[in-house]
Amino acid sequence: LSALGNVIAALTDRRPRQHIPYRDSKLTRLLEDSLGGNCKTTMMAMVSPAGEAFGESLSTLKFANRAKSIQNTARINEDVDEKTLLRRYELELRRLRAKLSARSTETVDKTRVAELEQAMKLAEQSKAEAMTSLEATSRAFILEKEEKKRLEGRIRQMS
Repeated sequence: LSALGNVIAALTDRRPRQHIPYRDSKLTRLLEDSLGGNCKTTMMAMVSPAGEAFGESLSTLKFANRAKSIQNTARINEDVDEKTLLRRYELELRRLRAKLSARSTETVDKTRVAELEQAMKLAEQSKAEAMTSLEATSRAFILEKEEKKRLEGRIRQMS
């Protein structure tokens, strides 16, 4: 029973332990799955109301209190056959395909970005050429306007 007490103490210890001493006795080895494994376990503590059994009853209650604080997470064991595995894999494939399609709609096509950048560069070049042409036309217009004023001034002098 002391080996069982050691196992329960190791399982209820607040800091995680590297080793749980299940192999110390045949009893703890038999109860390994029940105590720290994948089982729901019921433990009953028998106490006596007799005065001469007070020490033993108190020890039993302390032991039961420690055993009560063991936390197991029981899961249903499944027999995995080929159909179940196939169904799981198909679900996983569907999930991954949906994730991939969602990701592909969110990502930007790099070739399209490159095409748009090239078009933007061409537009900027065209804009620069148009500005240069506009400036040249504007200069020519200003020169023509000045020539017109000069000629009008000569005409007035002649009249």
